[in-house]
Amino acid sequence: MQDPRNLSWNQFNQARKFPLLFGCSATSRDGHFTIPDDLLTGLYLSYGLGHGMTDPGGFYIGEIVWWQTGLSLSVYYKPVDREEGTKVAETTIDLQASPLDDRTAALLGFNSRFFYGSVLFGRSSGLEKQPAGEWFFDPTAAPLDPFCIRPTVSEISALYVQSGGRTSGPFYGDVTLAAGDRITLAVRSADSLLHCLDDPPSGGGTEIVIGADPGTGDTNAVRTLNGVEPDESGNITLIGRSCLTITGQPGNATLVLDDICAEPCCTCQELEPIQAKIMELVPSILALESHTRTLALQAEFLSQSSASLQ
Repeated sequence: MQDPRNLSWNQFNQARKFPLLFGCSATSRDGHFTIPDDLLTGLYLSYGLGHGMTDPGGFYIGEIVWWQTGLSLSVYYKPVDREEGTKVAETTIDLQASPLDDRTAALLGFNSRFFYGSVLFGRSSGLEKQPAGEWFFDPTAAPLDPFCIRPTVSEISALYVQSGGRTSGPFYGDVTLAAGDRITLAVRSADSLLHCLDDPPSGGGTEIVIGADPGTGDTNAVRTLNGVEPDESGNITLIGRSCLTITGQPGNATLVLDDICAEPCCTCQELEPIQAKIMELVPSILALESHTRTLALQAEFLSQSSASLQ
């Protein structure tokens, strides 16, 4: 018999329930399947903080699917204030590719990229004595030892800026996002700085939303009209006085301003040739004015000469 002091960590775990919590039954709801002590020798699960999972002891093996050529294991989480748990991570391995003994499999998040880890399997001899099928476990039947759970902080390691196919960065340290032309920044609550990229906001954390116009998202939104800002309801009043009338065309988003007192006598196309003819007469008019002044001077001179002869 081998001296227990010479056993490795994984070999020692084959003789106890770890990574399951000591003293649990490890039996399915219907009582037909029991997780063998030598099946699991290690488990590690990391998840990002800010997902409402505040209890490291709320994780448990919630489902095992065992058939001749494969094995699937799922980790669930049950909040303190709920009766049932939800699946958060899983792993599936192909037993035809290689034997199960001393095999490590990746434990990945179920519909979420904020869970990752690994499962170390021990021996398959105990599993082969269990019936095949899909087996579900209550939270108290197969809880995971909190030692296996590693909550981590979701962080952004660097910031890149992409515009027009060009990427700038990475930028490190304290980064400030500032609004610019037709760009506004709004900060709202989200349950994680990274989690908000995939899920709608909820309590806790910070999310920065970049848009063209708060509330509308319209890149061509009109903020003022001739420098006049709208009232609290977003309305601007146009008043037509005297001969001015204002007619709206909702279908074209157009307001027509009409002068009902005066109508032009001709169109611009008719006015252009008339204006051209007037410009051609300007030199002749100037020459005529000069000749008229000369004649006036000559008439005044003759008048003065006639007065002196008398």
